[in-house]
Amino acid sequence: LLGIKTQFVTKQSVKGNITLAGVVHAHPEGQAIVQPSSDGRFEAPDSGVLATGEKVSAGQILGYVRYKDTAFELASQTNQLLTVRSQIVQVKRDVKRLRDLGELASKQALEQLETSLKILVQQEDILQQGLEKPESLIAPISGILINHQARRGRWVEAGTTLFEVVASNLRHIEALTNDSSILTQLNTAKIKEFPELDLQYQGYAPQLNAGMVTVHFALEIHTGSASLLLIDQPVTVFAELENTLEGILLPSDAIVINSANLPIVWIKVSAERFLPQIVQYRKISPNKVLITQGLGGDNRVVTAGTSLLNQVR
Repeated sequence: LLGIKTQFVTKQSVKGNITLAGVVHAHPEGQAIVQPSSDGRFEAPDSGVLATGEKVSAGQILGYVRYKDTAFELASQTNQLLTVRSQIVQVKRDVKRLRDLGELASKQALEQLETSLKILVQQEDILQQGLEKPESLIAPISGILINHQARRGRWVEAGTTLFEVVASNLRHIEALTNDSSILTQLNTAKIKEFPELDLQYQGYAPQLNAGMVTVHFALEIHTGSASLLLIDQPVTVFAELENTLEGILLPSDAIVINSANLPIVWIKVSAERFLPQIVQYRKISPNKVLITQGLGGDNRVVTAGTSLLNQVR
């Protein structure tokens, strides 16, 4: 009725571990910001203004920024564009005239005119782009979009962050520790909230943060669960160390708290008879604990239904 399960336990050696408080960040490779290179007004693409949470693909147009000149600058650049266009028309006529002459025309003069025409066309494109073509804002990577108040008609300055794209399968974990001796012993780690994810130790920052050392982990295997890790979400990290510990490995559910607020396990002594035993333990993973004191080998310990058994007197 209580769903009680037991198992014989033996002492064994396991890798040491440490519990760290961490925070989820976007991986540098999986985060991109979109900023205009010039001042102007924001214009939406044909699909409309994209909202936060929408999925975008690399190369997708997120919007446009149309540069706005002062009245004097606009008049000056418009005059330059018109002048260049009239010169292009004239040079095209001269080129056509020389080509119609055939062998009688000077090849050198024709080549000079064609070169001048090419330069004028390039000047026209540059002027036209500045006056008539807006700057396209393109998504650098695929992922989830964050809209930083991009709205139709909003005046933006060069370097303003309008959009941010975060890859859904890449995350970066930062954790703090005051024990610098573990920096050379870290290797892999687990997250309490997502025990199926494996983290790989990347290294530590060479500068102290409020007297603490910042260590960095990245997801070793990219799975769909990574998208459930929200940016700036606090997590508990169980990191393995290179040293070894002696003890009895049990599921976390085997540990309960008695009426004196002490951790205990239940030992089966005979049919339907159980004995509470006070123990000392340490967590080594999201769902495993290591009993270091209070329990001997060859005991039959309750591993499931412990919380219900603890309520029976």
